[in-house]
Amino acid sequence: MIDYLEREIEGKKIVWLKEPNRYMLVEMPAYHVISRLSEGTGIVEIAEWCSRFYDLPLGKALRFVDEVKQLIEQQLVSDKMTSGVIDHTQLSPPSKYYSQRHYLINGEIFSVEYETRLVEHLIHPKFAHLGVKNNHIANHLFQVFKNGVNFVLRVNGEIIGRWLPGDEHFLSGKFSMEILNRIHNRSERSWMGVFHASAICRDNQSILFLGDSGNGKSTTCAVLMAAGFNLLADDFVPVDSLTGTVYSFPAAVSVKVNAVAPLLHLFPDLDGASEFYYPEMDKTVRFLPPAQTSEYSPLGYPCKALVFVKYKKQSRMTLEKLASDTAFQKLVPDSWISPVEENAARFLDWFLELPCYQLTYSDNDKMVTAIQNIFNDDL
Repeated sequence: MIDYLEREIEGKKIVWLKEPNRYMLVEMPAYHVISRLSEGTGIVEIAEWCSRFYDLPLGKALRFVDEVKQLIEQQLVSDKMTSGVIDHTQLSPPSKYYSQRHYLINGEIFSVEYETRLVEHLIHPKFAHLGVKNNHIANHLFQVFKNGVNFVLRVNGEIIGRWLPGDEHFLSGKFSMEILNRIHNRSERSWMGVFHASAICRDNQSILFLGDSGNGKSTTCAVLMAAGFNLLADDFVPVDSLTGTVYSFPAAVSVKVNAVAPLLHLFPDLDGASEFYYPEMDKTVRFLPPAQTSEYSPLGYPCKALVFVKYKKQSRMTLEKLASDTAFQKLVPDSWISPVEENAARFLDWFLELPCYQLTYSDNDKMVTAIQNIFNDDL
């Protein structure tokens, strides 16, 4: 039996497999096979149905059904993203730490102990603008250290997870999730998803910017910040499970080194900012603090649209509707989407209600005007 949810999109089906929390976009013939497999129907019987319905030779129908069955079985295998989830095994923290940092967020003091300079380098730079002196009484104690080859995160005495080298981005994501839950007084179950995106807001509405690494989503948000839009989050965008609203997160904007020069006239402080190299992603960045620092709205902002952005030198500005199936395939792989069934259902409905756009530009002023037009429904 296969436990799944489905939604129709552009004449295809999105299928969410509950057990591994995975999404598939399939053509209708494959969906018909999946639905019958989930009912416990045998392969031969399904193949006979396919042969009649699609006017296929029985041998070809049998091969097709077997291929779909194998695809589902492959998807049901847990992937390495679950490697950070462990029980409450008491891994011994180190007796000595390289540094202890304090961050003030929404009136809460977060004390974070980093075992080594390398461990600090993974997390601290994006929160450095929230730093306060170490003479405050902490509300929460985070400890980040290594146990053997594993990176370990411990929060208020509880082991949250451990990750192998190469999976540092999962550590960083979980660290951010623990911060997120505490500044908004929520649990992980409260979030529909967290998206590898950037988000800005204006007039109590928000827009998410998405795209492959290096396409300019963070730079786009920086330009919009300078134009008077408010930054909600960069690289880690949380969306509420009940309302579908986009919430704020306080990490700094990561600006890749090749984007620094075009932004210097807007943010002169970038000129003297430190650079940080992350070998896992092979990128060097400087961090740009958002206009807000320690205080963040407790309310979310309705999402107006998803905009897949690409900055391309000397290109003309284009803003085009993006087919939902194409947008879905771009959105899901880099996102954390809640494994809770009702949250997965809400995510699918939320996504299918949103307009999706592809924005390509080189002229910042034209880009800002285009985004304002989206907010104003003036397209």
